[in-house]
Amino acid sequence: MSLPPEDRLAIHELCARYYLTTDEADVDGFMDCWADHDDIRFESVFGTFEGRAAIRDFEDEHVHRGMAVGKRHLLSNVVVRPGEDDHTAFVTSYMTVLDVVNIPHIVATAIYRNSKVVRTDDGWKFVYRHMDVDPGFQKLMDAQDTQDAEQPA
Repeated sequence: MSLPPEDRLAIHELCARYYLTTDEADVDGFMDCWADHDDIRFESVFGTFEGRAAIRDFEDEHVHRGMAVGKRHLLSNVVVRPGEDDHTAFVTSYMTVLDVVNIPHIVATAIYRNSKVVRTDDGWKFVYRHMDVDPGFQKLMDAQDTQDAEQPA
């Protein structure tokens, strides 16, 4: 089973919209990247979120008060492979996160491995995403925690 080029392009664009909507704090646009049912799941360093309400609540916090504020997410090395049938596919990609408010620098890198997408009446949508951050992100978080603890109150 193979995916036609137009499906591969649509899945690439879905991945790009996922990051652009996060960077623009567009929670509705972000949720439009997900299938419109409650059998969806997002697993990350921030926790596991199941269902539209839980994913929406996470994204709203993440882009307005959380780690995504002042960041830009870059997508690379996108690989799409066919799924179990003509209506499913899997996509793996890298994510690089830049701080764009302070002195620009890389904040984190990660891989989204084997995200599952499904063909819907509204195009391709995510039903499952799993993010593995690279070890350097935890080192950055530990260094920030140490720096914060050393600051006078």
